[in-house]
Amino acid sequence: MNIMVSGIGGIGGYIASVLCAHESDVTLVARRKRRQSLEENGLILHSLLMGERVFHPAVTDTPASAGIQDMIFICTKTFSLVQALQDVIPCIGPATIVVPVMNGVDHDDITRRTIPCGIVVNTVIFVTCSYRDDYSIDQKSRYARLLVSSPGTAGAAEVAAVLNHEGELECTAVADLRPELWHKFILNCAYNTITAYYGCTTRGLAEHPERLQQFRTLIREAYAVARAGDVPLDESVAEDIYDQILHRRSLDDTSSTARDFLAHRPSELETFGGTLLRYAARWHVSVPLSESFYTSLWKKESSYRENP
Repeated sequence: MNIMVSGIGGIGGYIASVLCAHESDVTLVARRKRRQSLEENGLILHSLLMGERVFHPAVTDTPASAGIQDMIFICTKTFSLVQALQDVIPCIGPATIVVPVMNGVDHDDITRRTIPCGIVVNTVIFVTCSYRDDYSIDQKSRYARLLVSSPGTAGAAEVAAVLNHEGELECTAVADLRPELWHKFILNCAYNTITAYYGCTTRGLAEHPERLQQFRTLIREAYAVARAGDVPLDESVAEDIYDQILHRRSLDDTSSTARDFLAHRPSELETFGGTLLRYAARWHVSVPLSESFYTSLWKKESSYRENP
């Protein structure tokens, strides 16, 4: 198969590593210093699951030169999704499977609206990955799980056949992705928002009772939005998310949004807070704390853009 991966950060780098370990024709889309590093040093992986690996796939900053692909994975941040899709449109034929792998709940809709043809496979991923200053990839979790769905097509099953490898990545096709997708989205809406707002780690929540209460409220507001949209979620989801963050993770963890705000980088504020508010308005749900935190963070991020 001809397979392309665009967005070689933590998630994209790990997916690309799994593909390179089992496929012979993988092309990475990267630019500037990341492209140079991949060309000179290869795709370097430090993984709890796969060990220390180095792969040398093709690398390009002009996707059109690679021709039509059988499968394209888009692993950018959500705010870069449309541009990444537009860049690979010359590589998409009617049978090309396009797989956006990122945070949020609407990346599949955005993908369908952006590309002229192809088969879109929706996803939700559970793995802990990041990239170092030298662009090598760290995979630190004892799990790597990708759920895929494409009702009415065989696309999801084809993606699972390519990516499911025991001990490296568990990739499963499911009929309804919404429960897992929204479970993760609710967690991200609450945790990313509050850690960015206070510029703190989980410990910074645990040591302040008023912040813990706000965290519970943010979870409950996002859960109420999901239920208003008829997402099939169990009533225990809100408490499970709270317990997951406070008792099943390191207290020194923080969120990607908090790290981006501290570094004055573009964040996924719109992916979480902005999207939640749009769904809340559509489904007539009041989310006052989520709205207050989003508004404050939006103003702060706007000031970063104006004064980089």
